[in-house]
Amino acid sequence: MILNVMLVDDEAPILNNLKSIIPWKEMNMQVLAARSGKEALELFDIHNPDIILCDIRMPVMDGLTLIGELRERGSKAEIILLTGYQEFEYARAGIKYKVRDYICKPIHYKELENTIRAVGEQIVQQRLKDPFQQTVSRIEETEGQQSARKNPQQLMAEAVAYIASKLDTDLGIEELAGHLGISCSYFSLLFKNHLGMTFVEYVTGKRIEAAKYLLLHSDKSITQIGAGIGYHERRYFTKVFQRHTGMTPSEFRDQARSIPMG
Repeated sequence: MILNVMLVDDEAPILNNLKSIIPWKEMNMQVLAARSGKEALELFDIHNPDIILCDIRMPVMDGLTLIGELRERGSKAEIILLTGYQEFEYARAGIKYKVRDYICKPIHYKELENTIRAVGEQIVQQRLKDPFQQTVSRIEETEGQQSARKNPQQLMAEAVAYIASKLDTDLGIEELAGHLGISCSYFSLLFKNHLGMTFVEYVTGKRIEAAKYLLLHSDKSITQIGAGIGYHERRYFTKVFQRHTGMTPSEFRDQARSIPMG
C-alpha cells in the first residue's frame, strides 16, 4: 500500500532536505511538496494525502490556518507540525485540529523518520482491517501502478518528450495530462515547478526555436514553416514570432542571409 505524504514549507532548503534525507521510497510513500498554503490546498484537492508535514510560520497562510482549512475540506490526514517556535500556544492550537506530533526546528531527521514510519505503519494496519480499503489497495497496485509510481521528474521528462513530438499539432494541457495519466491542475502545478514557466510559455518557446532553425536552414516558405510548428495561419505565426524576436519571420531570414559567412 502506497501512502501520499505532503510536505509544506516556504523554505526550499528544508523541503529539499526532507525530500532527500527521509527514505520515502523504502517506506512505500510518495512525496508531494508545496511552498505555500495555496499550493498545498491545490495538491490536497488532487491527492488527499495520508500524512502532512507542515511548517507553522509561513507568509500569507500560516500552517495552523492551512490545517484548519484542510480539516474543513474533510482531510483525515495525520499531521506533523514543523516549527522553529516553541511557544505552548502553538502546540495547544494544533490540538483542536488533531495534530499527531509537533517537532521543533532544527529537525532531527532520524527522529522524524521514526515518527513518520510509525504513523505510516499505523495507517496501513488500520486500512488492512477494512475490506473496502483492501479492495482499493489492490486496485491501486494493479490498474494505477505505472502512473502512480512515476515520480515528478519522470512525468516531466515524459511531458517534454511528448511536446517535442507534437509541436506541429494543436497540443493542449488536456491531451498531455491525459497522456501522463494525471489531472490538468496537477500537471500545471508540476510543470511550473519543474520548468519555471507555464505550459503555453514553454511550447511557444520551443516553436519559436524550431521556426528560427527552419528559417535559417531550409527554403520552406513562411506559411509552410508556420504550419510545421503548429501555426496554421501565417498572420498569427508572424505575430507570435515578432512578439518573441522583435522581427517578422521574413525579416529574421533576410537579416540572417545578409550577414556574410566566415
